[in-house]
Amino acid sequence: MIGAKKVMVIGSLILLLISSSQEAYASETDHLYAVLINGGRNRLTNHERYWNDCAFLYRTLRQTFHVPRRNITVLMSDGGAPDEDMLRADGRGFLSSPIDMDGDGQADIDYPATYQAVSRTMINLSRQLTSDDHLFLFVMDHGGSNSNGSYIWLWADEQLDVFSLTSLLGMFHTASVNILMGQCYSGGFLNSLIRDGRVIATACGSDEQSWVCPDRPYDEFVYHWICAVNGADEMGNPIDADDNDDGEVSMQEAFQYAQSHDRVHETPQYASWPMELGAQWTFPHALLGPLAIHEVTTEQKSSAVWTISGQRRNDVGGHAIYIQRHNGKTRKIIR
Repeated sequence: MIGAKKVMVIGSLILLLISSSQEAYASETDHLYAVLINGGRNRLTNHERYWNDCAFLYRTLRQTFHVPRRNITVLMSDGGAPDEDMLRADGRGFLSSPIDMDGDGQADIDYPATYQAVSRTMINLSRQLTSDDHLFLFVMDHGGSNSNGSYIWLWADEQLDVFSLTSLLGMFHTASVNILMGQCYSGGFLNSLIRDGRVIATACGSDEQSWVCPDRPYDEFVYHWICAVNGADEMGNPIDADDNDDGEVSMQEAFQYAQSHDRVHETPQYASWPMELGAQWTFPHALLGPLAIHEVTTEQKSSAVWTISGQRRNDVGGHAIYIQRHNGKTRKIIR
């Protein structure tokens, strides 16, 4: 009887610890907000890989770190309109950007990536977020540079220059701001944006272009950066960027991994203030790699490029399951 009581006490303690852990985790994710921007400029320059980059990161936020959907704002080219706004990865015509970015059947694109929509989103968020919150900003797009500095191409050939973005971010009084930029000349934003409580990583220098992956339709630097924080590549193959083996991938570790795996002619840039912030800033409780991968041959015709258009997702037993297809094979990834 005494033994039974001990079991009951221990069992209750375990349940209490699990409950406390879940509450702490929920609290962390509730205070993380993300803004994902792909302007694309216009249908002739809005490459499919930009959508792929954003979708890979979106799935990482939602499925790996369980950031609430309400905390993520996606501004994508024409805002999910049915028009064909995206140049196919194989160059054979145009597509309409899929509005479902994680395969759950729900629309995930919130607004078009216009100057007005970006400005309104940032202004509204700055009024909503407090000193307890953290902001993550991702930009994957075309970029340019002129005598006034670097700028981001937004939809319909609009521009967001370094001064405007600096002003928008200056309205925030959050605990921290984490910025990842993949566009050409993105390094030109570094000096203007860095200030106390911020970590910034860019794909290239202020006078450089950024480049596509040589073997898949993603952008090189941001692809490896997302793989690092996700703990797996887009096909679910495990990636270990946790250099100090503390169970989490910091922004400094993600940058170092992406930089060391960058195979193209670009010079990634990084800044953190204070200097130690980047080594401390992590997404909450990363799951390093999928729980299981099952691969089977299918009758699907061979594809020339990697694609996520064949992705399906369901929730089974509390885990996310999604299917990805490539060259006649299907991978079932369980997280």
